Order: sequence, then structure tokens, then C-alpha cells
Amino acid sequence: MAYSRAELEKTMEIWLQANEKAEATGDWRCLAYCYTEDCYYAWDIPSGLYEARGRENIRATCVGDAMDPYAGWTYPYEKIVIDEKKGEAFCWWWQTPPKDTNNNPLQNADGSPMRVIGASWFKYGGNYQWCEQRDFYDFGKTMEFIDQCADKGALSPLAMERRQERNKMMSKMLEARLAYLKKSVGEA
Repeated sequence: MAYSRAELEKTMEIWLQANEKAEATGDWRCLAYCYTEDCYYAWDIPSGLYEARGRENIRATCVGDAMDPYAGWTYPYEKIVIDEKKGEAFCWWWQTPPKDTNNNPLQNADGSPMRVIGASWFKYGGNYQWCEQRDFYDFGKTMEFIDQCADKGALSPLAMERRQERNKMMSKMLEARLAYLKKSVGEA
């Protein structure tokens, strides 16, 4: 089904305004109003695919519990591509930690800004709302980035707690993977 370019651009404008509000307040749940009641949202995780269905479930999980550790973070959009014939949009954005105590952006050792790239694909559902969203990012790079932010003291206590839970899970997964690799080369 084809939609007007103006309608999709307005939907993206509403989305970006909601993102700005979420960044300012530290509460990402306001993004849920940008989804249809039966929306589908997913992203890859090490054990498969994290999926949520329905606006209220997305509000509680994807833009709720999953984002709570990142109050104060920003996600500036770099590129947005809209396909009005398919009713889709594809964007890439940066995950950026809060500024330091002097209100300066955190930097890497080479002076470049600390940030990691991600992308989102959206399917339009009418009424200026998305009916589907799929996020893409390099899990390993993102986890390395989160670890670097932890080393600089840029993670909230909740983010540190979630990082520890993630590291315990990853440690178990890596131990199982290492055991398999050793067996496959005759070292087990």
C-alpha cells in the first residue's frame, strides 16, 4: 500500500519529537504513542531475537525497562530514508552517553566522541504511527562501548547492575562456546 510522502515525513517528525522529549526527561515510554496498538518490535540478542507485540507491552519493555538504565543518554539520528511506496523508513543513529560533570561530551582516547552506531527500520501503520520496528546493531561493539562507558563512570547504578547481569550471562555462553571449540579441534 502506498502512502503520501508528506504523511510518512510527518510520522517521522512526530517520532523525532518524541525522541527529543524522551532524551530530555530520561523516560522513553512516551515513544509508545508512536506505535499502533498491535505493533511488533524486535532486535537481535545473543540467544536469538527479542520480540515484543502490542503498544502496552512495548511501553513496558522496549521503551520502558530496556531503556530505564539510559536516562540522560541521547540517540541522535544521522540519516533517514523514507520509502512512501512501501510505507517504510530506515534510519541510523548514534547511542551517546551523558556528558561529564563539566557538561562536556565524553571522548575516546583519540579525542573522538564516545558513541556507537545503531539502525532502525520502521513500517508505517497509518494514523501517523508505526506498526513495526526492527533495531540493528553490532552486539559485540555495543557491549564494548558500554564497558568503556562503565570505565569512565558514565553508567547509572541501574545500568551497572544490568551490565553485571549481562556479563554473567555472556560468561556462561562463552564458556559453552569455548568448550565446543576445544572439542571441535580435539582439545577436549
